[in-house]
Amino acid sequence: MWTLIWIVVFLVVAGFGYKSWDGSFGEQVKKYVPEPIKPDETTAATDRYLWPIVAGILVATLVIHPISTIITLVLIAVIAFLVKWLLGVVLSKLH
Repeated sequence: MWTLIWIVVFLVVAGFGYKSWDGSFGEQVKKYVPEPIKPDETTAATDRYLWPIVAGILVATLVIHPISTIITLVLIAVIAFLVKWLLGVVLSKLH
């Protein structure tokens, strides 16, 4: 049953993301995605298909397992903070 709910949520979110790529969804992706993976003219054909699928997977997983998803995101944020802090310490020692 949970798999069916996940698939339905995924299809709804991915469908709306694909449909509104030229509108609000595409603008939000271009606004909030980091520069190295930001959609541009050279990758426009694949980005229209890729980002709605990514959003569908994330939202569907968040709907089915919200606590696990939030804990994972917090863990990723803590690891990123520690890596950034360590790089700052190492770079300050080198200069």
